[in-house]
Amino acid sequence: MSKNTNAGYLRQIKQHNMSQVLKHIWNLEPVSRIELVDETHLTSGTITNLTQDLLKVSLLKETELTTGNVGRRRVMLRLNEQCFKLIGIDIGRSSYEVVTTNLTGHILQSQEVATDRNTDPYEVLEGVVRIVREMMSQISAQNDKLLGIGLSIPGPMNLKDGVLLVPPNFPHWEHFEIQRQLELMLGRTIVMNDDARTSALAERWFGHSRKHKEDSFVYITMGHGIGGGVVSKGEILMGTNGLYGQVGHITVIPGGELCECGNRGCWETVGSIPGILRHWSPRKEGSSIEEFFQAVQAKDPGAERCLESTLQIMESTLTTLFNVYDPALIILGGKLFPYFESYLPRIRHHVQASVYPSARNNVIIESASFGTSQSAVGAASLVFGELMERPLDVLDSELVL
Repeated sequence: MSKNTNAGYLRQIKQHNMSQVLKHIWNLEPVSRIELVDETHLTSGTITNLTQDLLKVSLLKETELTTGNVGRRRVMLRLNEQCFKLIGIDIGRSSYEVVTTNLTGHILQSQEVATDRNTDPYEVLEGVVRIVREMMSQISAQNDKLLGIGLSIPGPMNLKDGVLLVPPNFPHWEHFEIQRQLELMLGRTIVMNDDARTSALAERWFGHSRKHKEDSFVYITMGHGIGGGVVSKGEILMGTNGLYGQVGHITVIPGGELCECGNRGCWETVGSIPGILRHWSPRKEGSSIEEFFQAVQAKDPGAERCLESTLQIMESTLTTLFNVYDPALIILGGKLFPYFESYLPRIRHHVQASVYPSARNNVIIESASFGTSQSAVGAASLVFGELMERPLDVLDSELVL
């Protein structure tokens, strides 16, 4: 084995071990070194060396925990959420948002800018880059370090090449080389995924998945489109063609309205913001979702019928998802979901009544953790996920271990 090959092999082993240590600290914090030896099955010497490396670069911090014995304290380890920052970019169909977060997903800064369907992609990117550079300057001025930049954008996409395919309801972005363009403009590596999957990863690393200690769930985002992210054993599922989780294109009305994906009667055609508005008032141009729910509150018969139909289709589709994926929980979010939040008890009840009887007591449906900033926090979580999987590579972008 050559010297370079041996060095590469040793680095690979160190990266794997450091990844295991970080994941266990993230999952158990605060945790002692002795507990890490038990959990990871690595030697005490390896744990000592790896944690010292991570303390040296301020990714970890030590705290003292008093035990039951008088005067005896245990040194505990946890992530140092203060020193390193993440930037997340969410480019949507009606706006773009950029956030800075710490290592817990807490939003430190956020800027959102409205767009419309005819906004040129390069105009959007110029605005995004301006905000990102401002945030990078502020991170530097505070003597903090930027671990990386993540991007969330509607799919489907070719993740290998960083190219959008033909996202429904997203004109002018077809076959756009979004990753390469952003990297050229910012001079930084960009990690990306579609908005539904990044939203799911926000829950995986920072939200309900950690709270419930469950690593298998389905996230559904509802807005100008409907998408889904499916996480199984902590991993986002992609599928053979990268289409896993495209729940908005489940057929709910056979022979129904033509969807932009080419199918008919997709959930997106009736359950998204444009779909709801079309079915509420097909001859009235320019209605907003706010006006629709105002009409519901005013007991407008047409709006009430449309809402009831929308809820029934949602409940039926969620039942299908529980039966097909058998997740520990389903999480609902997106720009549209806040309008449905008050109906969540009803949605839970109807889905529980419709799934297999043996699973009824295990149906958990939650609201998204980060509101309308879910996708942007999800973009930041892409970087955090890279840190957990490839810590040496991510840290080497800022410093050398």
